[in-house]
Amino acid sequence: MFYRYIDHELQLCLLNREKSAALYNLTNRNRAWLRQWLPWVDSIQKQGDTDYFISACLKRFATGEQLTCGILYQNELSGVAGFNRYNYKTATAYIGYWLSEDICGRGVMTRTVQELEKIAFFDMNLSKVEIHCAVENKNSRKIPIRLGYKEEGTIRRAEYLYGKIVDHVIYGILKEEYLNRNKH
Repeated sequence: MFYRYIDHELQLCLLNREKSAALYNLTNRNRAWLRQWLPWVDSIQKQGDTDYFISACLKRFATGEQLTCGILYQNELSGVAGFNRYNYKTATAYIGYWLSEDICGRGVMTRTVQELEKIAFFDMNLSKVEIHCAVENKNSRKIPIRLGYKEEGTIRRAEYLYGKIVDHVIYGILKEEYLNRNKH
């Protein structure tokens, strides 16, 4: 099973059936918070929906298409992060993430993304990481900005989100930029 120790209070673990009830409950507790920016929230209505999601993620992990991890903060499931997809031809990973509202502001997601960068650049030998965020999602955008990603552009009308269409801003960091950032 995939497991990464980040620090004394933070770990990443591959989502599996054992985490299904905790993930379902976490999603329910954060439903209004998540619904602001994530189009899939209403598709999770019962425990079985979370079971199906985890099964699909595990299949995509087994085929090398995706990595979806639970974020364990102080030993409790507190969010999800990983690589939504890869483009092996361009050696690029696309990071996606969400965090429980009550955990935001503690540096959890910044540290999580830093660990995902290590996985992408060193374990997988990829050359680029991208993060796509809704333009108006200020909290999500702070992560790549804080980590020195370059704003590469905007995709207009990128996503349908509960009755409205939102634009996405694309952030990217190349392996050499990552290495330069981490020299200091």
